[in-house]
Amino acid sequence: MAEAHEVRVSDKFLRAAQWAADRHAAHATAVPTVPSLAQVLGLASLVLEDGGTEREAIAAMLLDALGDDVPRKELRERFGKKVTELVVTCHAERGTIAPGRVPVDVTEWRRRSEAALARAVDEDDPSALRIRAASVLQEARALQRELRRNGVIAYVRCPAPPTEHLAHLTELSTVLARRRPRTVISRELRATTADVERLSELETATIAWRVTHVGAA
Repeated sequence: MAEAHEVRVSDKFLRAAQWAADRHAAHATAVPTVPSLAQVLGLASLVLEDGGTEREAIAAMLLDALGDDVPRKELRERFGKKVTELVVTCHAERGTIAPGRVPVDVTEWRRRSEAALARAVDEDDPSALRIRAASVLQEARALQRELRRNGVIAYVRCPAPPTEHLAHLTELSTVLARRRPRTVISRELRATTADVERLSELETATIAWRVTHVGAA
């Protein structure tokens, strides 16, 4: 088992947390029942538990607080060039796993899913790869929670059929675990994906999905 990795955070981290919490509350783009501060710290905590740096954790917090708009100039002025680059790099392909996280149609979801997988395969920045893996784990856990709470009806809020959605999660988590072996996030991602697969009664899920997606491809 990996040793605990403790990172001491500075005032910059605390300022970033406050800014991200305020931003998140203003946009209200995530699950409404999750408090803003808990939401923005969630992704950062995964990054830190994986051995990430303060800079990576700040980028993760900011990433989780933004909607579709990425205020590059403001981010650069407040948090620096490297943090801004990480946010911009990791922002585009998020939201392909957690139900309802990004309200898009199936065509756009497929485009984003393909792009997310390509990024996972080709990403050469270890910091960006860590944040991407943490983001996928966070979304996989959101799907896991919904399946435990509501059963396969959770898939109704997904734009793609359940079989396609689950296949995307499985492939993406496999790639990320292979690229980041023996890390905390990879271990948790494998376990979470396996549990999602166990909880997903695909035949029943597909029937429920088709009832609410009449005419979908």
